Amino acid sequence: MVPIEIMLVIILFVSFFIMYLMNIRIKQLRKELDDLRDRVTITGEELTRLSEDIEDFKKIKI
Repeated sequence: MVPIEIMLVIILFVSFFIMYLMNIRIKQLRKELDDLRDRVTITGEELTRLSEDIEDFKKIKI
């Protein structure tokens, strides 16, 4: 039979390993989120151009 101290040490190491893997995954997800934010971000110039295009479209009578 394995002493309780050895079991606790094993459980502790397994827990640390799982935390390490979770940390790596969190870093990957943050990088993906930053990449998505860069693609979605609309600059002021784009927003102005879009509003002008909408106003021009409103003036056209179809």
